[in-house]
Amino acid sequence: MRDIGINVSPNILYGVDPFMDCIKSTGFDAVFTYGNLPDFIDHVAEKCAQLGLRYEALHAPSDHINDLWHGGEAGENVVKMLCESVDLAAAHGISKVIVHVSSKEDCPHVTDAGLELFDRFVKYAAEKDVIVAVENQRKLGNISTIFEIYPKESNVAFCWDNGHEACFARGREYLPLFGDRCVLTHIHDNNCIYNVDEHLLPYDGQIDFRRVADLLHASGYKGTLMLETDLPHEGSEKYADLSLEQFVSKAFAAINRLRILSE
Repeated sequence: MRDIGINVSPNILYGVDPFMDCIKSTGFDAVFTYGNLPDFIDHVAEKCAQLGLRYEALHAPSDHINDLWHGGEAGENVVKMLCESVDLAAAHGISKVIVHVSSKEDCPHVTDAGLELFDRFVKYAAEKDVIVAVENQRKLGNISTIFEIYPKESNVAFCWDNGHEACFARGREYLPLFGDRCVLTHIHDNNCIYNVDEHLLPYDGQIDFRRVADLLHASGYKGTLMLETDLPHEGSEKYADLSLEQFVSKAFAAINRLRILSE
């Protein structure tokens, strides 16, 4: 059976260490984190080493990612941010950095200036032996252009986010297009309302996970099924009524159900 994983956040209600202890004892194999947070990444990496969890990916910040396509100083700042993610990943033996190449509805079109900047980032990641995993958002053009430029043999690959597909893509399916380049998944649920990205646990929303399983199976993807869910945190009512053990057990049961379906 393939591995299963879950995101870790510094603001999780239960505390990072108890959460990681619990996911390990429950049966999770891997984790990923979001953002360029050196102290937090150091801590998660150390905890993974202690527990025998795999720190599979670092999600680069996505703020201002559209500035990449404007070029100039704004684009340079995006590349600097992305390269910082690569440095943090490489320093901790994290094999993948997840990136967006568009954001929101008003994303600019792909530009030559942006492609030159992105190429600099890709080459920098290759030098550090880090895979750039491009995640699907709303726009097909940006991501398809990237995959036309960089062959499958390069360090540019695909991160399939089934939740984004359900609430952003207006019926488009990405795994049939890019499944042969998929190296990572983000698995979560929502109520399939356009632009409402809820990051629920699987089977808590309206996504057809039988279809998700079929797409995974047909793609040939054998990697980790990685949950990307809104973890309970202060100020949010989402799953706030669950204890640590109840939440982790619910998360495990949901992703394990999909794992069995997709074999």
